[in-house]
Amino acid sequence: MKQVIIASLLTLSAFPLLAQLSDEYKKQWSDPALQQRIAEGIRDNRMGAFTIRFTDKDGNPVSPGDVALTQTRHDFYFGANGFMVKGFKNPKEDALYEEHFTNLFNFVTIPFYWPELEPEPGKLRFGKESEYSYRRPAPDVVMEFVRKYNLTPKGHTLVWDNPRWSLPAWLPRDEKIMEQKISKRIDEIAQRYGHDIQIWDVVNEVTDRHPDVLMPKDFAFKAFLESERVFPGSNVFTLNFTTGIWNRSNKREYNADYLLTENLLLRKAKINAIGMQFHNFSEPEYEQILKGKAMTPTTLFNTLDLYSDFNLPIHITEITVSALSEKGPEYQAVMAENYYKLWFSHPSVEGIIWWNLVDGTAAPARIKPDGTVVPGEDKWKGGLLNRDFTKKPAYDVLDRLINKEWRTNLTVAPQNNAISYRGFYGTYTVVTQRNGKKYEKVVQFPKSGARDIVMVLD
Repeated sequence: MKQVIIASLLTLSAFPLLAQLSDEYKKQWSDPALQQRIAEGIRDNRMGAFTIRFTDKDGNPVSPGDVALTQTRHDFYFGANGFMVKGFKNPKEDALYEEHFTNLFNFVTIPFYWPELEPEPGKLRFGKESEYSYRRPAPDVVMEFVRKYNLTPKGHTLVWDNPRWSLPAWLPRDEKIMEQKISKRIDEIAQRYGHDIQIWDVVNEVTDRHPDVLMPKDFAFKAFLESERVFPGSNVFTLNFTTGIWNRSNKREYNADYLLTENLLLRKAKINAIGMQFHNFSEPEYEQILKGKAMTPTTLFNTLDLYSDFNLPIHITEITVSALSEKGPEYQAVMAENYYKLWFSHPSVEGIIWWNLVDGTAAPARIKPDGTVVPGEDKWKGGLLNRDFTKKPAYDVLDRLINKEWRTNLTVAPQNNAISYRGFYGTYTVVTQRNGKKYEKVVQFPKSGARDIVMVLD
């Protein structure tokens, strides 16, 4: 066993020395036409023109002093998974996790993996008092985090055929009984969290399903029907695909992911968003990316454009940008910036969710019965923070983009009892003065909302 493990580690440690960021990669991402599309996309799809008019309590126009606008929250979803919320068993590390998470993100993915949520039939780990489980905090624990920092939560995932991560060992291998148990699970989750958590990954990775795993026939369609039946009508349901969706899009509308989406929609499944994972979990693919031969800007845009056919929002649901090479942290930062700018610019994308925030906290390795080591996700060093919570260059890149370049903070002088400005969609704090009195108001300028509001100065 030890020899197998040592050999595996030697193989992994030798590879990173070979990979270099190529001139072809740099050429593709610096192409003027691409950069123009990205810049124009961000301007046209993420910003709007807003007007704030000022009146007294009787509705008469008044003119205040200069108006300071500070954007406090994005309308767009920037997030990560919350699998390590209160998961370090160390108050200092838990506090650092919360600090770094909420500095960047307004969105959190909450784990609803079946084996840990119901370790025994009928024994549900919903409450804060539930027994500790690594990377699987009880939903109430993460919901407390959500309320504390005003985050948008998403539940992940209701149905998945993965035998390691999503099917409990006690589940009978009988299609009829499994279907009943799945329906019961969806109903119990909906009853407890349907109002507090509005976004759900209903089914996960269907087109990469495990052919040797027994599941009820047409389980994906049935999961959407059952979810629509028991969840409130306001809930958003996502069909979540693996990273393979980006590589399969060269078959255009005849690839499995597209055909499944089309099939479910034609049968009136309530799909409100399409999820696309983005994990660098392959050394050959990672090297091809650095060479400019995989996950190119053309591939990414073509995939997003293809799935825009459905007129549904797209969420980039799980992101691991590897830091494998000798200059891994540097390359990770370059790639993260390129990807985020491209995704943020596209009109169909409404959320970008990094996966593991801290190195050393990803899915662990496992050992097969024959002694072969299957490396865990920690191997890829895909966090934005090192294990000691020091920031990697990629963290600083996202901090700059999310909190500076893509955030509107300015001071405007009123004209004709109003101010008009162009800014990023989101929540703003408006501060002004009139007759020596300070006025402050929180206003919402979402992409789908009002562009013209009134602020009363009594």
